[in-house]
Amino acid sequence: MGWSSVSVASDMTRRMRLAAYVQGVGASQAVWRSPRTDASKALTLGHWAEIASTAEAGRFDVVFVADALTIGEQIATDSTERPDPIALLGALAAVTDSIGLIGTVSTTFSDPFTVARQFATLDHLSGGRVGWNIVTTAIQAAANNFGSANLPVHADRYERAEEFVEIVTRLWDAWDADAIVADRATGRYVDLERVHPINHVGEHFSVEGPLPVRRSPQGRITLSQAGSSGPGMALGAKWADLAFTTQFDQADSRDFAQRMHAQAAEFGRAEDAISVLPGIMPIIGSTEAEARAHADELAGFVDVGALGAFLSHHFGGLDLSDLDPDGPFPDVRDDLPANASVSRPRLYIETALREGLSVRRLAQRIAMSLGHRPVIGTPEQVADDLAGWFGNGAADGFVVLAADLPEGLRDFTEHVVPLLQDRGLVQRDYAPGTLRERIGA
Repeated sequence: MGWSSVSVASDMTRRMRLAAYVQGVGASQAVWRSPRTDASKALTLGHWAEIASTAEAGRFDVVFVADALTIGEQIATDSTERPDPIALLGALAAVTDSIGLIGTVSTTFSDPFTVARQFATLDHLSGGRVGWNIVTTAIQAAANNFGSANLPVHADRYERAEEFVEIVTRLWDAWDADAIVADRATGRYVDLERVHPINHVGEHFSVEGPLPVRRSPQGRITLSQAGSSGPGMALGAKWADLAFTTQFDQADSRDFAQRMHAQAAEFGRAEDAISVLPGIMPIIGSTEAEARAHADELAGFVDVGALGAFLSHHFGGLDLSDLDPDGPFPDVRDDLPANASVSRPRLYIETALREGLSVRRLAQRIAMSLGHRPVIGTPEQVADDLAGWFGNGAADGFVVLAADLPEGLRDFTEHVVPLLQDRGLVQRDYAPGTLRERIGA
């Protein structure tokens, strides 16, 4: 491509946070069909190391590894294999130097002691660079994989999540920073008065503690969270340092960010203690026409033959197989299962109703950009869009979902990031310290 660059000065003191969302060979459905990808490398360390190194070269704050606990029927047409995030973060810690490494672990089908220990260990191995993305699981097939006949309803999942996060953070705090004495002369290694059991007894868990590993470099490891329902926002406002969200409209996103900041204050935190990062899929070309042609190509990879299964997966198991693919998407907000995710399906439905989307077009939009906002254009157009959202308070930064990996991420880091750096919006280098210190949490 032939690229151009325009520098725009800025005296803004806020800094845009960037998180690179990474999965397989890209976030766009069936992108393995693209000649820009090689699905045979999706589980190789070389592939993941190249992605992480690309994000680090672009001075992203974090690489964010999403997860799913089931593959679903879409694996027939989409390369949705999911390596274990904990193992993957450990490998990436060894091939990166500065970038933060965030991995997803579900509170619905995990154990708090195990999660606390895993992330504490990773924090030591990475020099204080890891983060936990807190999720509750809203897919019945995942429950089946963990021996549960029924997926807990939405409210129960968040009640369990609240207790889960409390236990994990208390376990991280159970070792005082000066607990290790390591006095060779006296033979004393640890001052037991500085290591504390948590003796937690709650509705869902009983955990004595402490962890069998000292306090990690961050102390309290960086937390991110992506729930946008009422309970999800409350969980994030209380605990998270980074809030990942799905927003299509700038005014709605600004309102969401203001509410998240206000809720953080209600929990006794500073309003800026949590950074709100909407997801975006940048599709970049040397001209707008080239970018739109690439977007059309991505949409063309989507398998419409599996439309019903794909939509059912994104709507909490709601059976949508009888819908006319080329008819208008109906208002099924009142039909969503009680155990379904709340915010994302409602956002899809409201978007389809507002824009008059057909069933097929809604499915293609969700599939092409994993349900997030596509930003299509030249590097200057993409940079202008992100700067506008950031400057208007609609975002504290962005989760960047590359449509294809590693090429899509490289396009962004090489052609958009420098424009944002020239405007003083994105860091040119990493500050010293841990991930928590770098993001100011």
